[in-house]
Amino acid sequence: MVLTPVSGYARTLFIDFNNAESEIAAFKQSKQSKKGKSTEVVVLPSYARISEQQRLDVLSANIEVEKFTKKAQDCAVSGKKSASCDQNFDRIRQAELKRLAATGGYSFDDLKAELLALSESEKKNDKKNDKEEPFDMLVISGHHELGYYRGELTEAKILQFAEVLMQSPELFNQVNTVVLLGCGTGTKNAYVQNLAPMFPKVPLIFGAEDNAPTRDEARNLAYIRKVVQLRPKLLSAKTAHEVEPLFQSLLAKNWPVSLLWRQNTVFFKDGSEPF
Repeated sequence: MVLTPVSGYARTLFIDFNNAESEIAAFKQSKQSKKGKSTEVVVLPSYARISEQQRLDVLSANIEVEKFTKKAQDCAVSGKKSASCDQNFDRIRQAELKRLAATGGYSFDDLKAELLALSESEKKNDKKNDKEEPFDMLVISGHHELGYYRGELTEAKILQFAEVLMQSPELFNQVNTVVLLGCGTGTKNAYVQNLAPMFPKVPLIFGAEDNAPTRDEARNLAYIRKVVQLRPKLLSAKTAHEVEPLFQSLLAKNWPVSLLWRQNTVFFKDGSEPF
């Protein structure tokens, strides 16, 4: 695999399971320019499929789900059996249907179709010698649990997602950095079972060893900016000893980061170990 030159520039593919507009903005704002050219963040689901207004509607519906879920839990704890308590479950269901309608029922099949279409577009542009810079950073924002990536917009089985990656080499064969924004995305088990097999030649894979901050938290956005800032140094590091202080500066952002470096060493908050 031939990697793109190490620089502050990155053409990023952002897979947004989690309706993470603040995280997308942080990546866009953190990029440096290359020869006067603005860097690019391509987002899937695309805004053509789930518009900004739809994403706001999804957010509103999710707030309702959380609100009435809390009320239902409070009723359960207090032992109340009132009609208003029973209505909370109806309101949760109504909000869930509202959220589904706002996404247009966007499914993994829709995400797969968009990924394959983007891959085909990259291929056609290459043949016309009109190819963009290759994607060299992949970001996945979403919860990681029970073999799924999931969030407010859609979900995918990790194995399904891995299959699409294999079918889309034009998108992923020059990626040198993968960033996962979600709880438990960077445990030792996740690296061994999922991430290393999915990205066997990627030198930088960031995940969360523990519970990650929510998408809008200041420490989450500060962590994103720090990852982008340190990325060139981490890619050019020759030894794990050089990586250690850089990794510690990421930990200082109060984000439970873990890092698989060069498929050789994995860094956790309690130390590093061979991989």
